Amino acid sequence: MMNNSSMRLLLKTFLVIGVICPFLKGALRVHLKMEGNLEDSSGYQYNSMIIDGYQGFHAYTPGMIGQGLELSHISPDPGTSNNDYVHIPYALTESGTIAFWFHVENVYNYVTLFDNSIHQDDWEMWIYNTGVARFRIQSGGEVSANLHGLSSDGDAQGDWFHFAITWKKLSDTTVENSLYVNGQLIQSREGPWVDPGSTIFLGGGHAGNDAGIGMWDEVRIYDHVLDEPEIRWLALHALSLDPAELHLQEGQSGSYSVTLDFPAGCDPDENVYVTITPDPSTAINGHSAGKSITLIFQSNFYTAPQVIQVLAVDDEINTNDRIATLIHSISSEDERWNSMQNKTLSVYILEDDLGCGAWGYTPMDFNRDCYVNLTDFAVFASEWMTCTDPSGGDCIHPPDVIIVAHRGYSQLAPENTLASCNAARGYADMVEFDVRSSLDQWLVLMHDASVDRTTSGTGSIPDLTLADLRALDAGSWFSTEFTGERIPTMSEALLAILPDMVPFIERKTGTAAQYLEVLRALRCANDVIVISFDWAFLAELETSDSTIITGALGSDTLANDAINNIRSLGIDFIDWEHSTITANELNMVHAAGLELWVWTVNNAARMQELLDLGIDGITTDNPELARQLLGR
Repeated sequence: MMNNSSMRLLLKTFLVIGVICPFLKGALRVHLKMEGNLEDSSGYQYNSMIIDGYQGFHAYTPGMIGQGLELSHISPDPGTSNNDYVHIPYALTESGTIAFWFHVENVYNYVTLFDNSIHQDDWEMWIYNTGVARFRIQSGGEVSANLHGLSSDGDAQGDWFHFAITWKKLSDTTVENSLYVNGQLIQSREGPWVDPGSTIFLGGGHAGNDAGIGMWDEVRIYDHVLDEPEIRWLALHALSLDPAELHLQEGQSGSYSVTLDFPAGCDPDENVYVTITPDPSTAINGHSAGKSITLIFQSNFYTAPQVIQVLAVDDEINTNDRIATLIHSISSEDERWNSMQNKTLSVYILEDDLGCGAWGYTPMDFNRDCYVNLTDFAVFASEWMTCTDPSGGDCIHPPDVIIVAHRGYSQLAPENTLASCNAARGYADMVEFDVRSSLDQWLVLMHDASVDRTTSGTGSIPDLTLADLRALDAGSWFSTEFTGERIPTMSEALLAILPDMVPFIERKTGTAAQYLEVLRALRCANDVIVISFDWAFLAELETSDSTIITGALGSDTLANDAINNIRSLGIDFIDWEHSTITANELNMVHAAGLELWVWTVNNAARMQELLDLGIDGITTDNPELARQLLGR
């Protein structure tokens, strides 16, 4: 009979064996590492080759681990056929697994990941431009997955996807198919079986399936069905950063942990080295700003987290809120860990020098440079001397009508960007821009609820972080001249517009507290105007700070009830859609002691009609036209 001590020892031994790395179970038949060639590293000599297509090209570029193989088109039309593809001379077995890393570059309508030699509609995997990945052995047995972060134009925003598909023949006519994404089982179902043929094609093969554009890495084919722990090992040995981003004010420190993430029992064979390279805005672990450090993960401590202290350097000058990046590069004698894709951590740094120290902006600091000097006096004296006699012809009077540039000078530059804000300079008195709150509570410029129309990406603003939004191109949709223009934060827009123009902020989403936090941090709450269709939001803003000028947006018929409601909420003026405005509406608003502004007027005749009525402010996509009509 076994005693308790022996029983515990046997149980302990069993548990250790139970967590031995599942990858060691083997049965790997094809392994294409893509390290500058298509040699098979499995030992079975299924070396592969590129088939040249007349509209395609291929290249070995940085991949998920080391290099990867990129297939693409030379044609500017992403739908052009006959790109290069890879021929793998391997006949799939009745049960098996195909696993690989893939990075989408351009989906167009769809992108083919792999195909087979028997029929173009059998044994294939592809991704639609809707972000759906799908695999089938034959029609009726499809398994699908929605790929988070994949936009409609195929930009996966820097993410690689790990795909694994498995199949197991159940009868002469039936097979079970499964699809895994990033180590997670997404869908399994039974479908019709068909013979797999003798060849696999990456990125195409059959006519109609040759739209394989993207990058492949670490392609593995097994002659049996891998279980979920095995697939998790292939997909999930990676570097983990917690938290994934930091938010610091200049001079403030924060910390995060770095950990090797892999399934139990799959320890690295050799030390793993992680080199962290900060940019000059940050210093780590007490070193000087921008200096790199290297962490060592070694035997018995592979799973132990290592804590990194990050200091946001206080530069004592106004460099605006910004994002610093810490780059983590990995190296090891264990080829499974060596040359893996770099991982980054974003540090969002809040500027602390915007208020000019303890003094702040004073009324006499005309040029807002934090100094009151002869330059400011000259501005003051010039304005004072030109208007000592109000009846004199040289006296400068304020303009009768305020010109507001709609989303910046949006006929000259992409809307709601710093480029459009700057383009309004010299033409507009005020610059209107739309503001929404991101997933991580940053206020950013965007009119639409999604980024689809005016950027290179897709997705809703409340589902995207500032880092997600910063990665998008917000200019090339308008013109190649503005390629690389980014989505600005509200604070960046304020600083670009002030002090020679007035920010005219249209609140789309976000709380009053969020807006107040930014305005108070920049000490410009008295220098802006906030408008919104949400009058309750404006009332809350007025309750919190009555010195902020607010305007109620509206459309359709402007009646006395609406005017009285707006006035009762403490809102300062009315900003209405122009098409319903006549002298009658203008007189009603003025009789209530409020100003009436209008939006958005681009027709010269209608603009002149409103100017003749005596409207107080006018929002337009063409502030230059309004300025000409006013004779300025």
